Amino acid sequence: MDIHRCPRCGWPLADLPVAQPVSRRLEYVRCVCGSWLARLDGQVVGATKGQLTR
Repeated sequence: MDIHRCPRCGWPLADLPVAQPVSRRLEYVRCVCGSWLARLDGQVVGATKGQLTR
């Protein structure tokens, strides 16, 4: 998994606004594909939806 991209669609995290900072280290971000991402120190550590199938 690329820690700087959405694990579902591959969108770059740098292009997404922070939706809900929880602390200095943890934040939640909503991706353009609809998945919620948990970032710890700027790196993806979890997502609400699995990878898209092709």
